[in-house]
Amino acid sequence: MVTLTESFSLVVYDVVNDRIRHRISEACLDFGLERFQMSAFWGYLSATRRKDLFDQMRELLGQHPGRILIQPVGAEDFQRRLVLHQKAEKEAEKEKPAKKHREFGEPGKERPSIVKL
Repeated sequence: MVTLTESFSLVVYDVVNDRIRHRISEACLDFGLERFQMSAFWGYLSATRRKDLFDQMRELLGQHPGRILIQPVGAEDFQRRLVLHQKAEKEAEKEKPAKKHREFGEPGKERPSIVKL
């Protein structure tokens, strides 16, 4: 549930260390964000929770090289977003028929359940 104090936030990071990158992604999930790229998440956060997430990510990064961006996005700007999700031809050919590609929906919406065939 989105409250009046929460705004849509975009979280993007570039971290070299695999272990730290995984821990940062887990922190984003713990804050209720949804992944839409390997190192990019989106969702609704209050200013306090944005700061808490940033502090946690900064602590996880420590002295290792990396970049972190947490950008609040206004509702009007979010409504004007443009999104393209297109698979590479080779990727589509390699895909087995039983595998289903997961679509990333709107943040805050119910996530699709995973069905194993």
